[in-house]
Amino acid sequence: MRASQLAWLAVATIAQLSSLTIVQAQQKVADDYLVTNLPDLSAEESAQIKQYAGHMALDPEQESNLFFWLVTSRRPQKNQKLVIWLNGGPGCSSADGYFLETGPLRFVNQKLTINKGGWHEFADVVFLDQPVGTGLSYTKQPYLGTMKEITTHFMAFLKAFFAIFPDRAQHDLYLAGESFAGTYIPYFGQGILEHNENTPEGEIFYNLQGLAIGNGWIDPLHQYTSFIPFAEKYGLMTPNLLTSMSTQQDACLDAIRRQNLITQNICEGLVSLILQSNSETAQCVNQYDIRLKDEYPACGLNWPYELPLMSKYLNRPDVKAALHATAGDTYWNECSNRVGSALRQDDSTPSIALLPDILEKTRIMLFSGQQDLICNHIGTEYLISNMTWQGSRGFQDTRSIGWKVEEKPAGEWIEARNLTYVLIYNSSHMVPYDVPLVALDMINRFMGLDTKLQTFTSSLESDVDNAVPSGGEKVDISQPKSNISTNGSAALLFVVMVIGVAIFVIVRKNQRQKKLSGGHDGVQWFPLSNNNGNNQGMGRDRRHAPVDELDELVVEGGIRDSDDDEEYEDFLSSGDRRSPSPQRR
Repeated sequence: MRASQLAWLAVATIAQLSSLTIVQAQQKVADDYLVTNLPDLSAEESAQIKQYAGHMALDPEQESNLFFWLVTSRRPQKNQKLVIWLNGGPGCSSADGYFLETGPLRFVNQKLTINKGGWHEFADVVFLDQPVGTGLSYTKQPYLGTMKEITTHFMAFLKAFFAIFPDRAQHDLYLAGESFAGTYIPYFGQGILEHNENTPEGEIFYNLQGLAIGNGWIDPLHQYTSFIPFAEKYGLMTPNLLTSMSTQQDACLDAIRRQNLITQNICEGLVSLILQSNSETAQCVNQYDIRLKDEYPACGLNWPYELPLMSKYLNRPDVKAALHATAGDTYWNECSNRVGSALRQDDSTPSIALLPDILEKTRIMLFSGQQDLICNHIGTEYLISNMTWQGSRGFQDTRSIGWKVEEKPAGEWIEARNLTYVLIYNSSHMVPYDVPLVALDMINRFMGLDTKLQTFTSSLESDVDNAVPSGGEKVDISQPKSNISTNGSAALLFVVMVIGVAIFVIVRKNQRQKKLSGGHDGVQWFPLSNNNGNNQGMGRDRRHAPVDELDELVVEGGIRDSDDDEEYEDFLSSGDRRSPSPQRR
């Protein structure tokens, strides 16, 4: 009898201790996440940055945890701002944003130093590794398979984050990111708006003020059909390539007719054809920045060149300890193939279907770098021109205006009915990587900050600036200008006409697609506005899928999951270089 009582007491004690551990974990405070000493950063520079980092549990059992990295504003304003930055993939770490783009630090000459274009100048910025399995985030459960599940996890993160940092709960909230985040962000924005419309008892209202998407993957129909005109405009097209791409695009449209998914494996072959055609023995064009070359068949996966430094740094035990990221025994990879593989059966609606309703309630900014192939600016301009929101289609008669940063043309700016489109000159798939001050000025303007407070000059002009940057002529989307032979031009015109007719027939037969897209009913290549000659377009973006295998979707930047190394090396050594794999970071 006594033995059984002791056994019962032992079990009860263990249960209480387990419960206490969970409660204590849930009751963490902000100071538990404070980063006090980031290795390799000088004391002087460390003093300039206040930041918090660590794992945020999404469930009571702590089996799913998202890694976040919060950088506080250097110069907070009266209406304080909070930006949540997301990279894409799916499965690519937002450490890309932290160390390469919008974060406070950069690797310069192999050393960490302050990024003068960091978005934390006037706003708190959170860099979030999501979904679980991405970067330093981890889970003991299967990886998520749908955008609904991923959105549920994001909303759980918001609730947990504001419980730890309640002073930021009423900051103006912005979601920002690039590439496949063009899918994440509209879904998360919709989740926030639905939460706000019927805020559960005991929970807070999220002060969402806008969504900012760079080179985003949003609308497969119009973005897949942008590769032919983009290749022609930027001198990547040949007659033979036009023939093969036209055949591939026909197959792509057939797949979209059957089911309009976020990505279509067969459609990804359009990028691979361009990369293959523009290769020279051991080199090829960089799919994220067509001004650059890379080893074939990587074609951009080895870029940016700081990625090996990031990998080495983020896997150091002292760095992980400083970031409170030792749980989960996680090895940092830029992108996780397993996260992408888990989504291969996802039949979620492309995020273009969500934009019109979101634009009724908050603002959206789409920005495109000039030199990106994989999520190029022509595709973004097509989707805008064919989208109906707030009762009108496209930008109508709204004119684009010139934009300068430090007295140099930075790009073009156009906005109407809650939507802003920014074309950014001389920049790649990762706009802030190439032009950090331009990107900082852009987000500050979008957030309504007084740009006179910036340490550099900028201006938006009332008239269109006709100066043409080094990237080439301005694009008339309605009638792309040929750089190939007359026969090639005629062939391209014929292909465009056939595609237009085909999609018209497709959409008329598919009323469900029309309903989901809110008036997004077929490819019609209009300029962004109805002003003749005022629809300039130059830009680029990253996407995430290989040609035939979604498993390879997120092998990005030459940094892979360790379990994928053997398969990847086999691919490189196989001699089968017919189809280098495009990726969306």
